[in-house]
Amino acid sequence: MVLTEREKAILRLKAEGMSDYRIARKLKMETPNVTRSRKNAIKKLEHAKADLEFIDKLKSVRDLLK
Repeated sequence: MVLTEREKAILRLKAEGMSDYRIARKLKMETPNVTRSRKNAIKKLEHAKADLEFIDKLKSVRDLLK
């Protein structure tokens, strides 16, 4: 899963401490859309993290079997 440019922009602004309301004003969006996009981006990142952790576990098992 890849983050969209909009999701990346929202996360960058959030990391700078901006509220969803201020992000919405800056990006000319509605606040609920910013909130939804931010939550979707976080879910994508959480899934990617889980995938990486699973791959690490598979590598560990493979190393044990060698």
